[in-house]
Amino acid sequence: MGSVWLAIIYIGGWILSMRVFGYFWKNRKLAINDAEPWFGEHVARNQYIALLQQTEPEATEPQLTAALLRRAMEDVVRVLSMREDKQVLANLVKQGTVGDDIWTQFTLSEKELEAEIMAVIEEANTFKEGWGQTILQTASEMVMHEKTKQLQKELAVRKEEEARKQALRDQRKEQNKAAKSKKEAAAATKSSAAPKETPVEASA
Repeated sequence: MGSVWLAIIYIGGWILSMRVFGYFWKNRKLAINDAEPWFGEHVARNQYIALLQQTEPEATEPQLTAALLRRAMEDVVRVLSMREDKQVLANLVKQGTVGDDIWTQFTLSEKELEAEIMAVIEEANTFKEGWGQTILQTASEMVMHEKTKQLQKELAVRKEEEARKQALRDQRKEQNKAAKSKKEAAAATKSSAAPKETPVEASA
């Protein structure tokens, strides 16, 4: 009789544990499904797909390859961004500063990005065999080139702004100098116009 009760307790405990596991698993799946993407809309990918579907007129091959390269460049930017974020986020999760849901969101976006890169490589090979092996390298070089151009542009703007500020400082300095000279000249004129005492008046 005792063994029967033990079997019933065992089966009951097993069913209860399975229900508890199912409850938490269901909640985890819901959290994963509700997780927002790490990045916003992939505009470059959408533009490439729109060009592929365009019929009147059909997109030319140069247009499609340029759009695919721009898509690959956006993927490279996202990869670099995720590399920077990953270590920081891992430390924050470890410290308990952010929850596991943020880490889940990040890892899902990371997998989506991996799938996106594979799709770009496959698309590249449809245009030219072997292009998939080099498109990301080309995209990386173009991203770095654009960053360099942007940096040069920012430096030129800063230099221009600094030159403008220096010109204003010089202008104010000249104005102050002119005002000072004018004041000194006025004081000198007033001093020379004042009547001078004669020796007789002085002795009197």
